[in-house]
Amino acid sequence: MNQLKFIAGTKEEIPAKYLDQLFVLMLANYKEILKDDPPEIEYYRKTWSLGVSSEQKLIYVLVINQEERVLGYSYGSWNIKYDNLDKGYFWVHIAKSERRKGLGKRTLKELITKFPQQVTGLATEVFTETDGVLFIESLKMKKNYEEVLSSTDLTKFDPEEVKKESRKLKQQALEKGYEIIYIDNMDHVFHLDFIKYVEMAQEIWNDMPLEELTYEDEVLSVERYQEMIQRKVLSGNHIMTFVAIHKETNEQAGMTATRINEHHSEIAHQQDTGVVRSHRGNGLGLALKYQMLEKLLIETKAIKWQTGNAGSNEHMLRINDILNHEPFVNIPVYEMEKSKLLEKLD
Repeated sequence: MNQLKFIAGTKEEIPAKYLDQLFVLMLANYKEILKDDPPEIEYYRKTWSLGVSSEQKLIYVLVINQEERVLGYSYGSWNIKYDNLDKGYFWVHIAKSERRKGLGKRTLKELITKFPQQVTGLATEVFTETDGVLFIESLKMKKNYEEVLSSTDLTKFDPEEVKKESRKLKQQALEKGYEIIYIDNMDHVFHLDFIKYVEMAQEIWNDMPLEELTYEDEVLSVERYQEMIQRKVLSGNHIMTFVAIHKETNEQAGMTATRINEHHSEIAHQQDTGVVRSHRGNGLGLALKYQMLEKLLIETKAIKWQTGNAGSNEHMLRINDILNHEPFVNIPVYEMEKSKLLEKLD
């Protein structure tokens, strides 16, 4: 094997001369795991230049041969505030032509040694029917969660029929005492009590099934949520949000949000959807999703609408069925103690 070098560091520390090669690998990685055309390369340039959020640390490792060709990369992240400070996440991608040579494990080992002492547990995810499955299984990590990624073909809907159903569900919600409003990008402060909105979002986040994952509840502050939205917008995303409000109490009862990136405008990516427990049973989940479907059909150029849900989240999976979502890949999430994973790599 040719002599290799591993370059590790933050975004700022990775030499600029390798970035175009890195972005090409990221494009290939996207196409491999999602079986679809990736975003324009400008998307990766933009997100790279944006830097890292204030709540996290992010480290990259690039594996490079004698010809200065980037053969693969890995990255790891961990929280430095809010919650789950003992957890880390990693991802590894090696160019197809360079697999079965031990580069994945060598790159991962280089990465894991960069995690701080506070990180004692590591997690990663794989996409079914990819080489990542065999790689992770070889490490004997424990599968603690499984996400179902599904997509619906927006070109197969009749906009007028959707509009009719959307209006009907919105009227039914109104008759039960709920108003559904639309929020564009970061305009929450103009339409509702933003502090209460973040509290609702935190409740929805922490009510989502974790299955056997060992993560603690997430702490969602106003500052954290604002930064998340700002970063998405600065990355070229248009964020569309619908919120259900209980008119009598002015309580925010549920929400759904979808984003479309300017460098990948044919795909709408579903973000959070949820209804707080005290307001369930009123048809709000389906009503919110239909408002979004109508908006996507009438006001965007998206032709696909993708969403991910825990395999155990039967209620949301039923709503997906109504909206003609078809599963196209499962994403198991694996966990292992950092020390035990390092032993596997020795």
